[in-house]
Amino acid sequence: MIQRIQSLFLLIVSVLMAFFYFTPYATFMVEPQMLKYSLGATGLTSVGDSSENIYSVWAVLILITLVFSISTISIFLYKKRMLQIRLCVVNIVLLLGLQGILWFVTHSISKNISTSPSYSIIFIFPLISAILTFLALRSIAKDEALVRSLDRIR
Repeated sequence: MIQRIQSLFLLIVSVLMAFFYFTPYATFMVEPQMLKYSLGATGLTSVGDSSENIYSVWAVLILITLVFSISTISIFLYKKRMLQIRLCVVNIVLLLGLQGILWFVTHSISKNISTSPSYSIIFIFPLISAILTFLALRSIAKDEALVRSLDRIR
C-alpha cells in the first residue's frame, strides 16, 4: 500500500540508504603529499589514478544493508501493523547506532592520518532516516488505534 503516508516515509528511508551506500560521506585531504581519500560505506579509498581500498568498514556496510532491508520489508507488511511497529523501532535503533559508528570511524581515521574530515550532506542521512522512521511509526500506531477502535464499536 504505497498510498499510505507511512509507506512513503519508509520508501524515502530506503532511497536515502541506497544513496548512502553508493556515495562517500567524508573526504580527507592530506596536504604535504596532496593525497585525497574518500570514506564511504565500503571503507576508506584513495581518490586519483589508482583507486584502491585502504581500510574496510564492515560494520557500516552491514548496518546500511540491514536498515535498507528492514525499511523495504516494512513497506510490504502493511497488514501486520504490530510487526511493522516493532521493525520500525529496531530500524530507529540501528540508524542511531549507524550514526554513532559513522562518527567514531571518521574520528578515528582522522586521528590516524592527522587531518580533519570534510563531511558530505550524506553524513546526516541516518539521522534524517531515523526521524522519518519515527514519523512512520507514529502513523502506523494511529492506524492501529483506529482499527482497534472500530473493532470495539462492532
